[in-house]
Amino acid sequence: MRAALAVIALALLTGAHATPAAEVASLEPPRHLGPPLPEQAATNRAFTGIPSMAVTPQGRLWATWYAGVTPGEDANNYVVLSTSADNGGSWREVLVVDPDADGPVRAFDPELWVSPDGRLFFFWAQMDRGRRDTQLGVWCVETATPEAERPAWSQPRRIGDGVMMCKPTVLSSGEWALPISRWREHDKSAQIVVSADAGRTWSVRGACQVPKDVRQFDEHMIVERKDHALLMLVRTTYGIGQSVSTDRGASWPDLVPSALPHTPARFFVRRLASGNLLLVKHGPLDRPTGRSHLMAFISTDDGATWSGGLMLDERPGVSYPDGQETPDGVIRIIYDFNRVKDREILLATFREEDAAAGKDVSGAVRLRQVVSKGSGGRKPPQQQAAAVHANADGRPLAKEPAGRLASGDLAAEPLVAGAKLFSDRGYTAAAMPPALAGARFLPIPMDGPKRLTCDRAGAVFFLTPVLDRNVDSAAQPLLDQGFEKVSLPEVPLFNPASAANYCTLFHKRCAVGETIIVGKWAVPVFFP
Repeated sequence: MRAALAVIALALLTGAHATPAAEVASLEPPRHLGPPLPEQAATNRAFTGIPSMAVTPQGRLWATWYAGVTPGEDANNYVVLSTSADNGGSWREVLVVDPDADGPVRAFDPELWVSPDGRLFFFWAQMDRGRRDTQLGVWCVETATPEAERPAWSQPRRIGDGVMMCKPTVLSSGEWALPISRWREHDKSAQIVVSADAGRTWSVRGACQVPKDVRQFDEHMIVERKDHALLMLVRTTYGIGQSVSTDRGASWPDLVPSALPHTPARFFVRRLASGNLLLVKHGPLDRPTGRSHLMAFISTDDGATWSGGLMLDERPGVSYPDGQETPDGVIRIIYDFNRVKDREILLATFREEDAAAGKDVSGAVRLRQVVSKGSGGRKPPQQQAAAVHANADGRPLAKEPAGRLASGDLAAEPLVAGAKLFSDRGYTAAAMPPALAGARFLPIPMDGPKRLTCDRAGAVFFLTPVLDRNVDSAAQPLLDQGFEKVSLPEVPLFNPASAANYCTLFHKRCAVGETIIVGKWAVPVFFP
C-alpha cells in the first residue's frame, strides 16, 4: 500500500497519470538499501565500475560505484557504498542499493556529494531495462552524520526523471544545481535542476539542446565562471561540447564543440579553492587517446585555456574520473580500471601545483591506490544464455547486391573470431555463424562516430543488441532509417557470458551517398 501511494504521489507531483505499481517497478523504492548481503561481496562480482567519491569535513572518505554478479551493464546491477577512516589505507563496504536483485530494475550511475551544510548526499539512478525515459529516474538518500562509519540515512526519494552522474554545483546565489540528463528521448537533454531550499525541493530551470547526431549520455558538468555565467561541458560522440548560460541557467545556446580533444567518455571539471579550474580528461591537450592516459590540467582563466598535465594513469581501460579537493589542498580523483577484467576502483591523490607542473612537485602524489577489486561472479543462468532470440519474424538474409559502408579512412576487416571490433575498446569477436562467413566490418569506435556513408549501392548490415538485451541498443534508430531485422538467430558478438552482448542483424539496401546514423553501439557489416 505504501509503495502504491508513493507512485500516486509522484504522479501528482510530475503531472503524470497514476499507473499501477506493478507496471512501474523502477518508480518503487529499492527493496534492499542496507548492509551488503553475502551475494553482493566483492568476491562475487563480474563487473565493477563508474565510481564517485566525497570527503567529509573531518576527513572520512566515501566512495561509490555500481557492480553486478554478471559481466556487464544489466538488470543485476546494484550500487555499492564504501568508506575509509584512514585516508584510503583501508576501505569497508557498508551499504548496497539493490532495487530487485536479478531484475528487471537496475541501480547504476551513483554520485556522492557533501553539501555546504555538511550533509552527505548519495545519488543513484534506477531504470527498468525494458522501459523508456519517464521511468529512468534520479534517487537519493542523505545523512547529517557522515563522519560515522554507518550513519543514519534518510528514506530514499526520487528527485526526478533522468540520470545524474556528475557533481552538483553550488551557485553564488546559494542555490544548488544538479546536472540531470534526459539523453534517451528528450530534445533539451542536458538539464540544470535547481534547489533554492537546501535540497528539500527541486525544479528544472533550463536545459541545453545537444544535437541528436552527436548526443550520447551527456554526463554534463556545470561550473560558474567569475562573471557569474554558467559554463556547461558535455560528453558527445566527438568528445566535449560546451554551452554558456548568462541568465543563471534559464536558457542555453545550442551545444558547440569545445577546443578540448577527447574520447567519448566522462571527464571531470571542478572549481578549486584557489579560484582556478581543475580538469581531468583522457590524453593531452592536442589529441584524443581513447580511454587511456588519464591526466589532470589547470585553467587560470575560467576554462578558456588549460595547462599542465599530471599523468594519473596511462593504461588502456581507465575511465570515469570523479573527485574532490579538501580544505588542506589535497585533490583526490577516483576512477575505474577494466570493469569486467581487472574490476578495480582506484584513487589518485595530488595537489594543484602537481597538476599545473605536470609532475610531482609537492611530494603528495599517490597513484593507483586500490579502493576495491572485484572478483568471481557468474555467467548468466544457462537457460538465459540458451534463450537466444531466433528472430523468425525477420527478413531472409539477402547478401546481393552487396553494398559497402565507409567511415573516414577506416579500412574494412574480416569479421572472424578474434577480430578487434572497436577502435576504442579491446573487445574481440566471438565465433561467427556460417551465415556471416566472408563478411567484413568497419572497426568504428563503440561510442561513435555516428555517421557512415554507403559508397557502393546494395545490401549493408549492422549488428546491435535489441533493447531488451542492452540499453545501448541501436536497433530503433536503425529501424527508423529503414533497416529491417534479418531472420538470423542472435549472435554472441563478444563475451558470450553476458546476454547483453547478444546481437541481432539488421539489413537495408542503400543507395550510393546515403548517410546512416548510429549510436552506441552497432557494428557495420557488409559482404565483398
